[in-house]
Amino acid sequence: MTMGLFKLFDAYTVRARVVPGLIAGLPTLAFLFLIIPWDHFNVSQAISATMAFVLLIAFADLSRHLGKKAEAKWGTRSTPELWFRDNDAVDTISKDRYREFIATQLGIAAPTAEMEIGDPKAARQFYLSAGTWLRDHTRDQKKFRILTDELFTYGFRRNLFGLKPVALTLNFLVLALCVVAMTMTLHVELPTLQSPDRLLVAIVAVVFHSAFMILAVNKDFVRQASQAYGIQLILCCETLMSGVSRTPRKRMSKAAPT
Repeated sequence: MTMGLFKLFDAYTVRARVVPGLIAGLPTLAFLFLIIPWDHFNVSQAISATMAFVLLIAFADLSRHLGKKAEAKWGTRSTPELWFRDNDAVDTISKDRYREFIATQLGIAAPTAEMEIGDPKAARQFYLSAGTWLRDHTRDQKKFRILTDELFTYGFRRNLFGLKPVALTLNFLVLALCVVAMTMTLHVELPTLQSPDRLLVAIVAVVFHSAFMILAVNKDFVRQASQAYGIQLILCCETLMSGVSRTPRKRMSKAAPT
């Protein structure tokens, strides 16, 4: 139980799942606390706090699920295009060295410039395999600290983007409830719902939060982080080349076409 709780709040989970969930659900969580009077403590406060905590955990779990769906749809994180010779995100001389290194580790001949043009699908498969191999050999977070930071950033942006429809839907519900409370008489014992000033603050917060989610959290927001992570993953070859034998594990063969 203790280990499970520790895993729930490890560094990646907090930065890439919990924080996006908190940001996406901030107006809803704030409104939940806003409508509950805190001048005295009773069962309603305990229920409100529990609901807020459960909602945050649900958002964190949902962020990963929806983020994965967005990743599959937009093809982010796996960035084989960065390996192609016509992509200048990483200099050509370094990529030539890294390509040779990866080919040695995989035991498959690297794509030539002619293959990248004539059979880009086969070249893409090689570079996808290169990415898989690199991710498997760069799991040491201390040794590959920069890569880890880029991964955290990408996970945060991907999961926040995945939560975007849910966040906007909840914002609409909070906005609608605030408008109803300001224009109608509600027979409930919640002072906040009879306070136009507080409701106005909630409406302004929802509007600004929605604007942020609509304008800032988009595909480019995710793709930029994906590209930064992909570049750093390729650059990790430099570190790996200094510690991994260049001896081929098996006889080199031509890359099989797909």
